[in-house]
Amino acid sequence: MEILFLVTAGLLVHTYLLYPVSLPLLSMFFSLRRKQGNPGKLKVTMVIAAHNEERVIEEKIRNCFDLEFPRKNLEILIGSDASTDKTNSIIARYAPDVKLFAFKQRGGKAAVLNQLVPRAHGDILVFCDANTMLLRNALQKLLAHFEDPSIGCVCGRLILHDAGNSALGIGESIYWNLESEIKKLEGKLGIVIGANGGIYAIRRELFERIPVEKTVMDDFFVTTRVLKSGKAAIYEPQAIGSEETSLETYGEFHRKVRISQANFNLLSKYVPLLNPLRGLVAYGFFSHKFLRWVAPVLMMVLIVSNVLLLTQGVFYEFTFAAQVLLYSVAALGYARNGQNRKSKLLLIPFYFVSMNVALLIGMFRAMFQRKAGKGGMWSRIERSDIFRIEAPVKSKPSAVRLKVNELSS
Repeated sequence: MEILFLVTAGLLVHTYLLYPVSLPLLSMFFSLRRKQGNPGKLKVTMVIAAHNEERVIEEKIRNCFDLEFPRKNLEILIGSDASTDKTNSIIARYAPDVKLFAFKQRGGKAAVLNQLVPRAHGDILVFCDANTMLLRNALQKLLAHFEDPSIGCVCGRLILHDAGNSALGIGESIYWNLESEIKKLEGKLGIVIGANGGIYAIRRELFERIPVEKTVMDDFFVTTRVLKSGKAAIYEPQAIGSEETSLETYGEFHRKVRISQANFNLLSKYVPLLNPLRGLVAYGFFSHKFLRWVAPVLMMVLIVSNVLLLTQGVFYEFTFAAQVLLYSVAALGYARNGQNRKSKLLLIPFYFVSMNVALLIGMFRAMFQRKAGKGGMWSRIERSDIFRIEAPVKSKPSAVRLKVNELSS
């Protein structure tokens, strides 16, 4: 029982603490030597899936037009996934600069991407969400790395901002900032384990059809296929896009359930990444993703084994008390309906436990629900409708003026 407790505790400590700490040390020995070039010569296709996006789609198109990249080399494809609002008519106004593909039957984002990519003419595919607005130099920063033939995927930086009073929204912002730092460190090693779906680019020949039989996280699947091909996946912190967290109190919770279910749906396709022969990729996937996915199970094993060891000394009494305190603070946050914004320190336990509960629910749904909806389709949990970025051409590229705040990149 002691061995079980120590192994479980060690795995949790590793995924949340030791792995991030190990990345700077590994980068001292295995850091990639990046070669950058002039991205203006590349033929690029921006691929956008949209469903009922009338409130943001015009803003998104204008945002694409404002990007500091030669228009003649930029192709914009938008797939409308059976939209029933004014999305199609708005996009149609911008033809032929924007190519609209209106699908009559709802298929989900993955199905739309599968339809759009074969129609793309660019050597580089840039995937971007309809509600993600980019800094004007984001494309330049993102594409400059493809001068290096060893680079297969470049992930941009997605900034999340709290859109309301939701404690989970605030927690998501904190968590996302930490995740961005981990991606930055992984990027130095060329092993970004899962790109930010709102802003990333890959070489067109590396795109593999995304499974649509079950719910799937398209950005994670695409990135792992790049890593599987032997190409590097890196992170560019100056390629900035921005979204807001969910306006709903538990919107982020439902997103995490959905994401967890999607990841476990295709677990069999990701397991080969654990092959030790893949080196750093295997280490990154095991430490950053696999252990995080099974963390809820590890947490349950930890507290049960701890209870059974309470008579074995003060150490186990202390660890049990620490776990009880963690769950008590999380329960307090739930009792207050996730609205407590007074202390970010108190929000962290609530967010941590809530998100692991979401992961557990997603795991069980993947195990016991034979079908995840028609064609692997889901309904998106809304974040911000419009998040405008204003950045004059002459302004410093390291700064982005946002609608509600000003942040340094």
